[in-house]
Amino acid sequence: MVNYDVLVAGAGTVGCATAVTLSRLGLRVAIIGPKSPIDDAMSEPLAGMPYDNRVFAIRPSTKQFLMESYFWDDLASERAQSVRRIQVDGASRPSLTLDAHDAGVLQLACIVENDNLKRAIGRHVRSEQSVEFLGGEILSIEQKLHFVRVVTSSGEMTCKLLVAADGSDSVVRQFSGLSVATRDYGCTGLVANFTTALAHQNTAYQWMGQDGVIAYLPLPGNLVSMVWSVRNELAQEVNEHVLCDLLAERYNPLKITSLNSAIGRFPLRRTLPQSVSLGRVVLVGDAAHQFLPLAGQGLNVGLSDTAKLCSLIKAYGMIDPGSLSVINRYRRARKEEIESLTWFTETIHDMASDESQLCRSFQDIGFAAVRGSNIFRRFFIDKAMG
Repeated sequence: MVNYDVLVAGAGTVGCATAVTLSRLGLRVAIIGPKSPIDDAMSEPLAGMPYDNRVFAIRPSTKQFLMESYFWDDLASERAQSVRRIQVDGASRPSLTLDAHDAGVLQLACIVENDNLKRAIGRHVRSEQSVEFLGGEILSIEQKLHFVRVVTSSGEMTCKLLVAADGSDSVVRQFSGLSVATRDYGCTGLVANFTTALAHQNTAYQWMGQDGVIAYLPLPGNLVSMVWSVRNELAQEVNEHVLCDLLAERYNPLKITSLNSAIGRFPLRRTLPQSVSLGRVVLVGDAAHQFLPLAGQGLNVGLSDTAKLCSLIKAYGMIDPGSLSVINRYRRARKEEIESLTWFTETIHDMASDESQLCRSFQDIGFAAVRGSNIFRRFFIDKAMG
């Protein structure tokens, strides 16, 4: 039986970032997953390829972590786009603009494709000699006092800490017996890229109305990536032939000229476990939280999980990364951000989709207050920046 300091279940962006960062502390780390991240790193170069329709708004604190971990160095930087302003619109109300200048920073976020980030981190998995990749799937886990026994389709092993980074339907979470509070929002997230007639000028646009929330995130050149949180009934009617017309009827600040990608779809739901840890198992990324894609915080919060866990292990867990000193501190540290962002995104979503006059009046009052107050405006900028 092979013994590891840390096993990471899940070979996605958050899982790989966690494995590489912990391996650099001198720990013996392995990744369990169906597909090796090295395959992505070895794919043909992105140069000249269409932009991925799944993008992330990387906030400054996340970018700092990626830079300190040297992942940022391996990004195709010419395909990343800074965001200096966010314009928030709604039906029959003046725009609300959040500007980096008001916060005294150069940018509010940086838009990066999923493929770009995944390949950059995958290159470090390939180069880190202390990170092993174990194929297969987890069949069972058994927690003991000082270790966790993990049985996979490719063998049996033990670890001092098991990190679940295996997504919103986490197998590790299920085997651990952690219950989950869920909410089906009755909405679908639609993503696609477009060419526009007007220049975005480093501005992200967001519209909130009865047909959901539409966001346009700037990409290099006259390209934008759209995220539309739309009711399932309307989402079923959307295809490549009608999408441009539907957006033109609702929100089209940059004058879309053509669709430049396939349309991606994903169900929107809340997944909130009772705890982000149990015994020697901790949850990170979508295994620990899944909420609405407003403000693009999902991956940012996932990488914050990684940064916090790794810093705690460095400070308190070099001998035993699954010790109570690490586990308890991690659970307390992540509770506030996860719960506050879940509440914040749900409140914004519910208010946007509520068609009552009372709710509309509250929205108008809120927008006016933020426009007229530097304190309120800075609060929303801080939320956007993390």
